[in-house]
Amino acid sequence: MAKIPDQVIYRNEWGVLQLGPVGEKDKVGEDASTNLFNALKNGYTEIQTLTGNKEERVPGSSHEICGSALNQDPSFIGPSENIAKSIVCKNGDLVLAAPDGNVKIIAKNIYVETIGSDSDGSILIKANDHITMRAEEQLNLAGGKVCVTAADSITLNAKGYLRLLYADIIQGSPLSGLLGAFLPGPVASLITDIAETCK
Repeated sequence: MAKIPDQVIYRNEWGVLQLGPVGEKDKVGEDASTNLFNALKNGYTEIQTLTGNKEERVPGSSHEICGSALNQDPSFIGPSENIAKSIVCKNGDLVLAAPDGNVKIIAKNIYVETIGSDSDGSILIKANDHITMRAEEQLNLAGGKVCVTAADSITLNAKGYLRLLYADIIQGSPLSGLLGAFLPGPVASLITDIAETCK
């Protein structure tokens, strides 16, 4: 079977575009799975492999503008959405990482929804400093069980009414730490376990 030669589209002082494996056969640096190799003088590099993988490196900033000519008729907004950019991961994860920068999402509306079942349908948010949520009209917080805990203090500040609606309430006491000495072991352990789940 004849060997298919490497296909060099261009190679000059500005860059190189090559189809086929990169490097010399049986030499260090050969990548036999390379399907496309594109490298420019400015440091931009694109590599695509025969297994379908793609790696792209942009040494500067990268900007993409989409949808400037899409129909803006309001009838297109809704169930049929006027999508200008779509990223679909059939399998695997989607990661947006900016360890030395910020991630901004600016939109008319933002929808975040999980479709996993059981323990795979969660939204986890963690911060080393502040988490701020603010709504000019209304902020709703609802759940099968809602737990609010603080290492220091909790402040509820309302200029209007503060309404507490409940079917039953269990009130704590500064002396609650001493109750373990008077409660049976299983009961004291149960109370501790409940407290530990809300952290």
